[in-house]
Amino acid sequence: MEEIKQRFDKYCEEHKITGEKKKELERRVEEVIKKSKFEPGEALGIVTTQSISEPATQMTMRAYHFAASAGIRMASGLPRLIEVFDLRKNIENITTVYLLENSKENAEKIATEIVESKLGNVISDINYDISNLQVIVDLDKNSLEKLYLTPENIINTVKKFVHKYKANLVRNKIYFDNVKSYSEFRVLKQKLINMHIKGVKGVNEAVILNTNGEWILQVRGGSFKKILSLDGVDSTRTITTDIEEIKNVLGIEAARQALINEVKKTLEEQGVDVDSRYIGLVADVMCVDGDLEAISRYGVMKHKKSVLARLNFEETIKVLFNAAVLNKKDELNTLIANLIVGQVTPIGTGTVKLRWKL
Repeated sequence: MEEIKQRFDKYCEEHKITGEKKKELERRVEEVIKKSKFEPGEALGIVTTQSISEPATQMTMRAYHFAASAGIRMASGLPRLIEVFDLRKNIENITTVYLLENSKENAEKIATEIVESKLGNVISDINYDISNLQVIVDLDKNSLEKLYLTPENIINTVKKFVHKYKANLVRNKIYFDNVKSYSEFRVLKQKLINMHIKGVKGVNEAVILNTNGEWILQVRGGSFKKILSLDGVDSTRTITTDIEEIKNVLGIEAARQALINEVKKTLEEQGVDVDSRYIGLVADVMCVDGDLEAISRYGVMKHKKSVLARLNFEETIKVLFNAAVLNKKDELNTLIANLIVGQVTPIGTGTVKLRWKL
């Protein structure tokens, strides 16, 4: 308590907080400390596990729901909880993009900056002139206008990626010279259709929403870092469902908070009420080493020093074999280890050793 008081006084001194404001802040700190206290020897891990897992068994197994009122489908219920706690890879993340300028026109413009566009989206026709050994690409003017692009933008991009053939722009047509065979034309055509011209790679869907008078975007896929760096995007509020990406871009503290938010949101959607402190404890365990660790045998469990504790969590024979080969010892200082060998566990009254002397 003394250390907390010293840190609190130092904080108030640095930020020049005095008078009634300091008293109010001090009262709030005392409330937080009071709420954070627990009985010595209480099995917080077991209580936390029971408090989250028991209500989770009542959750529906529905795999998906629609984000807000949009058509972007995302996992919910138990599948979403499993995704979060297991830190599943290869899932399509949903990014909620907030804008600096609140207008529909601005939202539509930024949507074109985010959604990946390929050259095939703005091409109306591609022909091969066999007599002149030329490939002629017709650009669609309306498609270019929708993406806020010009033929000059397209020819500059094409010249960066196509070096084998000389490219020339004449009005809304691009000519490629000296394409010697039909097989070369087919290769060039495929390359042109798949050429990236605008947006964030991997973003294949974006929906514009109006929530309480504010225009936002729901985006599927793509790099969170690149979306944040776009002009007009409010980087202080934009968030993604990919916890790993948040950790890489914003740091471990942001990832911890995102874990708490995602779990709370998922539980609340199913009408399940779990104390935030239990969810925060799980998030702390997953982030304690400065990196994200899944609640699995390859994540949190692999760092446990107790052989018997690891033994309790799948792969029993493998854990026993490795422990025997490496001559590992178990100090029997964990709850699970003592339960397995039938001893009094070091929780509650088991944390002290008293003998009644007659």
